[in-house]
Amino acid sequence: MVRRSHSVLHAGKGNKNAYKALIAAEYSGVQVKLVEEFQMGVSNKTPEFLKMNPIGKVPVLETPEGPVFESNAIARYVTRLKADNPLYGASLIDYAHIEQWIDFGSLEIDANIRLWFGPRMGFAVYLPPAEEAAISALKRGLGALNTHLASNTYLVGHSVTLADIIMTCNLYMGFIRVMTKKFTSEFPHVERYFWTLVNQPNFKKILGDVKQTDSVPAVKSNKPAQPKESAKPKPKDEPKKEAPKEAPKPKAAEEEEEAPKPKPKNPLDLLPPSKMILDEWKRLYSNTKTNFREVAIKGFWDMYDPEGYSLWFCDYKYNDENTVSFVTLNKVGGFLQRMDLARKYAFGKMLIIGSEPPYKVKGLWLFRGQEIPKFIMDECYDMELYEWTKVDISDEAQKERVSQMIEDQEPFEGEALLDAKCFKLLVFVEGGACFNYFTISFIKGFVLQEVLALQSLCSRIKMDHILHANKGNRNAYKTLIAAEYTGVQVTLVDNFKLGISNKTPEFLKMNPIGKVPVLETPDGPVFESNAIARYVTRLKADNPLCGASLIDCAHIEQWIDFSSMEINVNIKSWVGPRAGLGVYLPLAEEAAISALKRALGALNAHLASNTYLVGQSVSLADIIMICNLYLGFVYAMTKSFTSEFPHVERYFWTMVNQPNFNKILGDIRQADSVLPVQIESPKETAKPKAAEEEEAPKSKPKNPLDLLPPSKMILDEWKRLYSNTKTNFREVAVKGFWDMYDPEGYSLWFCDYKYNDENIVSFVTMNKVSGFLQRMDLARKYAFGKMLVIGSERPFKVKGLWLFRGQEIPQFIINECYDMELYDWKKVDISDESQKERVNQMIEDHEPFEGEALLDAKCFK
Repeated sequence: MVRRSHSVLHAGKGNKNAYKALIAAEYSGVQVKLVEEFQMGVSNKTPEFLKMNPIGKVPVLETPEGPVFESNAIARYVTRLKADNPLYGASLIDYAHIEQWIDFGSLEIDANIRLWFGPRMGFAVYLPPAEEAAISALKRGLGALNTHLASNTYLVGHSVTLADIIMTCNLYMGFIRVMTKKFTSEFPHVERYFWTLVNQPNFKKILGDVKQTDSVPAVKSNKPAQPKESAKPKPKDEPKKEAPKEAPKPKAAEEEEEAPKPKPKNPLDLLPPSKMILDEWKRLYSNTKTNFREVAIKGFWDMYDPEGYSLWFCDYKYNDENTVSFVTLNKVGGFLQRMDLARKYAFGKMLIIGSEPPYKVKGLWLFRGQEIPKFIMDECYDMELYEWTKVDISDEAQKERVSQMIEDQEPFEGEALLDAKCFKLLVFVEGGACFNYFTISFIKGFVLQEVLALQSLCSRIKMDHILHANKGNRNAYKTLIAAEYTGVQVTLVDNFKLGISNKTPEFLKMNPIGKVPVLETPDGPVFESNAIARYVTRLKADNPLCGASLIDCAHIEQWIDFSSMEINVNIKSWVGPRAGLGVYLPLAEEAAISALKRALGALNAHLASNTYLVGQSVSLADIIMICNLYLGFVYAMTKSFTSEFPHVERYFWTMVNQPNFNKILGDIRQADSVLPVQIESPKETAKPKAAEEEEAPKSKPKNPLDLLPPSKMILDEWKRLYSNTKTNFREVAVKGFWDMYDPEGYSLWFCDYKYNDENIVSFVTMNKVSGFLQRMDLARKYAFGKMLVIGSERPFKVKGLWLFRGQEIPQFIINECYDMELYDWKKVDISDESQKERVNQMIEDHEPFEGEALLDAKCFK
């Protein structure tokens, strides 16, 4: 199923990042229209464009559900518009490996090509040491890619995936701008791969004829007023300026959709009528509940028309790969989903056989006509993964085998039947970040709901997922936090030493460039930290971390990519050289800080009206964004720096104090000063040293509140009374509070939010209060609180009542919980009866409160 939508891509012709979406659209059968007359440096500076992407980056995809920026996120969105798109692989591990190579292509290939090419074209300051480092890193990335491609035609699996599209578009800029034949000859498998891909019809339609550069461009002495990204590179020996024409394609596609031409008849519809009515057989199959052999099988052979239909056995060619049961089941499910185009002309049974791995996959198919229909062979890539044998119904043994496959006989050919899937009926299920079609699965003794429950249960089974990383590695934190939210077991490998463990042959086999972390899974290793976090998240079916709709998914991907390319890259460029992990160049640092501030400004603007990056709860985008910000907050971004971005500050401290974040990150202290420049390059293990303190924590000093004289009020007794009182609250709980209250040992405080005029969205206001209460968790032993959200219409008011140990608000709470300064605090005078009554009303959630409706009441206990 392809979702038709009018998506407009804002980019200039010749923009290699736009090519990613346009090629993905060609493979997916999705209409993406390139905006007309886009001028780089003009069109992307308009208020309309900056509303879609505040930092003016190109491209942006305008969709019916809102804009999406970041080119990889756009390509992912376009790909997901087609249900069960083979561009995303046939299994969870395929998906992980596709994402792994997408990230590798962006961070190891594209980033270094841009650092080489950009300054030479005057887009940035040209610094020879920086260029040398970029070329060296690019060669390392190409070397790893070359090794992988030595034994693989494509990056993942047996056909083109989204990883190939994005990798090729990233390589494209290198091949046509700076990577001469002399340079690329060191990487022959990369050369073969690139030229194979750019000559595929769907690539060539968008890229046109590609010519490799003859030389590296000379350094431009003056930076141009605005780089003209819209102009496609002009080969030296061709005076022709024109780029391959893309615009006619979307235009034609749009016209065809508005006034569709009648489709040509399927050749199968032109065959002589058959005595076999396929739908009658499907109904008989579905409705036969007992005596299946006598009713359904006999009925099949009575109906079967060997003149109008043919039967085929199929056997999966690569059964030795089928080592994980649920992955094998998903692979078959995906095949049946992609066969949906043949529903009118086919019936099929697919069996997964064996009680232990590797599992065998065998099938039986009934097709209209005497051959496998050509349109199925052309459109469904899975067909070539199977050996096909036409059934000879004059052979009784083959005829009996057909009967056994139709009825799911067990054992089948002497082996247990793990699963049997039938191609005849589809059920629509909305779930997670995408919309998928799942075939009904006839597992023994289960109805559909039980099958789905079983799939959900399987996703939570504890599996051996081992994360190779040092303690304190913030890229590992992404996966560990995602695992906490998902309920997946991920074990951090013991005694990992950065600079040693990641240089071993075993590690380099998992990741040839030695980058950390790597996740070892039952289906093979996954590298690139964002890809690992995505994989762990997808282990849970319909994980809310992935969003609740296709556009949510796109926006999550958009912020993940923004976090990586605009936040993380610039923080690393700032912190890394200062820590001795690169050449320290003041001009490069200045550029990184400037770019970081631009990105933080855009993030701050988004967070001004959003508690989370996407939706109303934590998503994978938040996890990855926080882990990337973490490095900056801990090593370089002082309070004076981050105070320019108050919503980013609020967001960061809100997230890191969530229980699942805090469990992994621990207590975080913001840097007091920027990390000084190291004269000597420190060992890579400098950061893990900080983690060693985690292994042997020093004993904490006593909290000053623990040194106060004992109080007659036992806080836990009051909390129990509050929680357990269900009726007569004023007479029991409120009276009990005053009976217990000790004005010598405790104090009461009213608080009023200073910025109530901002509280124009109810759920955002309630989330704000919830975040405050979560961050107050450090005070649980010493405090009780009530927070009220008041008003029937905006702006809503936030007021609170707090009971604290001691006579003042504890200093450690003021120091650690930044929300405290967002409220005006007033100590309660209990000799004032009106104030005392106000305390009573706040404890009992009295409504109306001070003449207004109570929108929400939250308790901290």
